[in-house]
Formats: sequence, structure tokens, C-alpha cells
Amino acid sequence: MTKEQDKVPKRRVILQIAQSLDGFIAERNGSTEWLTKLDSTEAESAYQRFYGSIDTVIMGRKTYQRALKLAGSYPYSDKKGYVFSTSLHDTDDPTTVVAGNVVQFVESLKAEKGDDIWLVGGADIFTTLLQAGLIDEIIVTIAPVLLGDGISLVSHDLPDVALKLQNGRQLGQFIQLTYSVGNAKG
Repeated sequence: MTKEQDKVPKRRVILQIAQSLDGFIAERNGSTEWLTKLDSTEAESAYQRFYGSIDTVIMGRKTYQRALKLAGSYPYSDKKGYVFSTSLHDTDDPTTVVAGNVVQFVESLKAEKGDDIWLVGGADIFTTLLQAGLIDEIIVTIAPVLLGDGISLVSHDLPDVALKLQNGRQLGQFIQLTYSVGNAKG
């Protein structure tokens, strides 16, 4: 590796997500309406700063379809976007559908030059990438609400995954925790 290659910062894959205090990222039916009812200027500002730091978004089909429904149109058109799906074959926006191996695809994305990559959502994809050591950072914003039931952050049992708290801060009524992942591949 040349000295110039050493100086190029490696792209990171970051899961940035909000969840209820009892650990759900959405209601059982996939709705995140509870989150839109909570207003926080501080949390919105933190999200905008994060969004400005990435140039690529990746997500699963369900997350993609929920984002379209919630926003009325594709909300990330200013970023490179990839949707992992075996049933979706094309989109009406600049998103690319990826039907192949998620781990290999994300490894190739991380090797490209660019800014960080945001894993917008998809519990199955998150779990798969976490097990493969491809998630570098997890930013969880805890919302002041209890749902009692819903969709969990991970899709199935995981072996222990070491996390290291990098930062914790209050954003209005929200708490944001930032962790680095102990087994992430650089």
C-alpha cells in the first residue's frame, strides 16, 4: 500500500436509527408514526449533520418501501442509494436494486473512495452485516416513548457483539448513544 493510500480514510458503515425506550424501531406493522409525533429541534439538527456526512445509503426492501410511503417520494435522491431485495427488480428513482450477496456488495462499497455509508434500516441486513464485521458504528437515538411491542433492532439471535461507547448526549427529550463496533473490519 502506498503512503497516499494510507492517508485516504476508509469508508465506514454506520447504522443510525431511532428506537423507543423499550427497544423497538417500529411498530409491529412497520409504522414509525410514533416518531413523527415527537418533535425535537436538537434531534433534527443532529440528524441533518449526520446526513451531511454520508454520500451513500443502503437499506432493505421493506425500509425502502416505508420511506417512500412516509415521504411520498424517495427521500435520499441526493445520495447514492442501494436497496437489497430479491423481489424488487427496479425503482422509479435513482436507487439501484441489489439482489446479490449483501456482504460482498458492502465490502466492495467500503473499498471505494467516498464518504461514510448509512445503513438506513433493515433488521435482517443489519444483523447480517454486524455478524460479518461490516458495521463500524451504531448511532441509536432513544425516543421518549414505550411501544410495548414492535420490530426489534436485530432480526435474530446474535453472538455477543462488543460495543464501545464513543459518545452519549441529550437532544431535547431524546438521548443519542454512539458506539463503535468491536469486531468491525477496517
